[in-house]
Amino acid sequence: MHEGPGSMDDVLEELLIDSIPPRIVLAEDDPALRDLLAAFLRRDGYEVIEARNGVELLKRIHQIGSSIFHGRAEPLDLVITDFRMPGFSGLEVMECLRDAEWSLPVIVITAFGDTTFHEHARALGASEVLDKPFDLERLRQAVFRVVPPCSRS
Repeated sequence: MHEGPGSMDDVLEELLIDSIPPRIVLAEDDPALRDLLAAFLRRDGYEVIEARNGVELLKRIHQIGSSIFHGRAEPLDLVITDFRMPGFSGLEVMECLRDAEWSLPVIVITAFGDTTFHEHARALGASEVLDKPFDLERLRQAVFRVVPPCSRS
């Protein structure tokens, strides 16, 4: 007799997990740019949670992390953050994540990038640093490298 892949519950759970879009938190203080980037990422199948500043970004990350620790499988796959924002900068948020020993991929976007900034962001764990203005296709390629659409980390 043929051995099946497991119980019906196992199969359904796997199908549900595979159908959950990757989750990105996007932090950008410019509302027009944040709306543009969020819509662009959603078209590629990502779930996008928006944050207006560094404080809101940390709150969103904490809320999602807390839900995971309380048994709800709602992982966070990627953070995309602007460098200069009210409250905390993108790099300050990355420092907080590093200090809390989170291993979360981060893409930093900035209008103020130079070689030193890029090196510092990468030393804090940035997967990619994009200088504004950037082509949306470049952002797509960076996101796909870190978290392909329709696949969980």
